Amino acid sequence: MTEKNNDEHYLSLKDLISESFLCDLILFTFLFILIITQTWDNILFLLFPLITFTFSLFFRLLSSNKKRTEFEKSYVVYNPFGSEGKNANRLFYLAQFQLILIFWLGAESLYNPHLVENYYFYFTGILIFLYTFAFFWIFIDLWKYSRFEIITSEIEGKLDPHLSIDSRNIISFLKLKTLKMISVINLLVFILLNITNLIFLLLISNNPILGIQVYLPGSQLIPFSYILYGILFISPILTIIILMLNYRTINDFNKEKLDKLIEPLPRNIQINIIENLKSLNNKIKEQLKSE
Repeated sequence: MTEKNNDEHYLSLKDLISESFLCDLILFTFLFILIITQTWDNILFLLFPLITFTFSLFFRLLSSNKKRTEFEKSYVVYNPFGSEGKNANRLFYLAQFQLILIFWLGAESLYNPHLVENYYFYFTGILIFLYTFAFFWIFIDLWKYSRFEIITSEIEGKLDPHLSIDSRNIISFLKLKTLKMISVINLLVFILLNITNLIFLLLISNNPILGIQVYLPGSQLIPFSYILYGILFISPILTIIILMLNYRTINDFNKEKLDKLIEPLPRNIQINIIENLKSLNNKIKEQLKSE
């Protein structure tokens, strides 16, 4: 059995910076600099991809941290935030999409300003859709990956054949009631934000005085609504609340069930599982102090 020392459970910033993290950061920074060179007077639009990308980096760091703290032969599956790698990829993809869209608007205002007035409605609608969909997308299949389980399939054949042990033993998971609540709230917020944005876009297009006049890089005035500020913060705040709720749900496991599950396993496997669990986070470590 291969174990990591306790000191290795806590990683430095250098350890967390993986190749995928650097690639994401470099590509995003390059596109972001291209947009900044267009000299945007108002940074509101730039905040949308910036916030999306920040969440992407958060999930990328979680994914790197998990891989580096896991034992070489880990029998533990611990996903309190769903599939961190998949969430990072989804958020990164839509953050890049938003940057390209903003760059396109800035370029059109510089070289084809007559097109901006005709396409501004579609630009804002698509930008808000991409932004809100990014936070909606990461929760679509949350139930599939959010779980805490012990995998014994690799050692099952070495045990007493009379022992009844499932190949995948779930210790805690996203409860159906919590899943329904998260799904309904997330879907309603996604739909309401986009409908509200479209309504205000229609109002402003008919009466520009209802919005705020801002200059594009091509010195062209366009109106946008105050509602964009609300949309900017509602989606990430809701995401943080849901992630915290999911984290608490997954970490609320029955220690007696865990003890009963690993009791038939060889002693070295039991030690491997317990030590791996302690390396996950302090809350689990506190619950396993008696081990």
